[in-house]
Amino acid sequence: MKKAIIFLACVFLFLGMYAPMGASALYNSQVETETEIFYVASLDTGAVLFEQDSLRQTAPASLTKIVTAIVALENCKDLETVITVKEQSIRMLDGTGSSMAGIKPGEEMTMRNLLYCLLVSSANEAATIIADYIGGGSVEKFVQMMNDTVKRIGCKNTQFKNPHGLDEDGHYSCAQDVATFTKHAMTFPVFNEITDVVKYTLPATNLQPERTITTTNKMKLSNLEEYYVPEIKGVKTGSTTNAGRCVVTTATKNGYSYIAVMMKAPFYDHDDDGYDENFAFMDCKSILNWIFNNIKLKVVAEPTKIITVVDVKYSWKVDHLRLVPAENCVALVPDNVDSASVSIEPIAETMPEYVAAPIKKGDMVGEAVVKYANEEIARIKLVAAEDVKRSLILFVFGKLGDFTKTAGFKIFTAIIVFFVLFFIGAGIYVNRNKKRKRVKVFNYRDIRR
Repeated sequence: MKKAIIFLACVFLFLGMYAPMGASALYNSQVETETEIFYVASLDTGAVLFEQDSLRQTAPASLTKIVTAIVALENCKDLETVITVKEQSIRMLDGTGSSMAGIKPGEEMTMRNLLYCLLVSSANEAATIIADYIGGGSVEKFVQMMNDTVKRIGCKNTQFKNPHGLDEDGHYSCAQDVATFTKHAMTFPVFNEITDVVKYTLPATNLQPERTITTTNKMKLSNLEEYYVPEIKGVKTGSTTNAGRCVVTTATKNGYSYIAVMMKAPFYDHDDDGYDENFAFMDCKSILNWIFNNIKLKVVAEPTKIITVVDVKYSWKVDHLRLVPAENCVALVPDNVDSASVSIEPIAETMPEYVAAPIKKGDMVGEAVVKYANEEIARIKLVAAEDVKRSLILFVFGKLGDFTKTAGFKIFTAIIVFFVLFFIGAGIYVNRNKKRKRVKVFNYRDIRR
């Protein structure tokens, strides 16, 4: 019997090691995807709706340029600043076969127009030109500024070796970090303005007439039905041998906003039409459309629902205090889900062994997790559902009882016992000495003589 119990315990321990953790991958099974790494979350609540390997370090390709833009915007306050293009900024990309905007050595362009080239047409020479200018002639210094920036805003799995995103040893990021630095970039209105355009006309320069550049984000092109998502806003695409196909974008529909990051997606002709398909776009579209059609912000926990109870001390009338959510809790869940469809589990480490009266209704006692489909979707505070008065008699006796358990009481008791034993022993010793000194009288007549 003991062996069977031990065996079952080991089985449950093993299975527990692989139990789902966190609030990720809630709805992965709802959409078939071929992208290796993705992260889709609510911009309103932070809830993660789709996630796979989002902390895995991988080549970010031209998603790198988002941070290049951040450093430029933080260090160049006047976007009308005119920059003369150095030949070295162009030549350093020779032989890379990388995306270019046709900028020429000696051409004079404003920082604003360089940012359009960088973010709309994903021009690598725009990245090196900006890096050289902001870095004071040193691209290496600019890259260090990029690394300092991502560290400052909380990215833990990102390191850059260049400002454009071409594959290079030690140049990596992860989907969660991409979401983090993209959200930071979105705090600059001009970044949102630039990344949301489909076409942009560069004004004539000292070397070239005006010309039009087109976004690399084909999810914004209405003539490409397999990719097009009218609700998206920007942001950036990327593609290299190591990175695969990548895209980060935001989308808003019915008042809800989301950010989606897709990395290491394949690129092949899956429908035999003679054209290769970009699965970063296709998978992103499938996920966003599923979310648009199924997910809503709904109340999943209400203050009227008793979650658990906890023991009460020092009260005549109440032995157990009922705990309820502090307030209505809302979360993004499927449209057919309500508070009856979720489970709420107290977090053991936040729950006290007991609470001591007096207690006021609404006093915070602990916390709980709200789960749907066995995944955490929210955390809530648990509070007292009622007032509990304290009994003075129970309080006094309880405190006395508590005092008897303290080390001070034990020391005090030991001292008292010592002195009692000491006085008893001393009394016995004194009495014995008196008996020894006593005169023995054998005959009263002998005394008279």
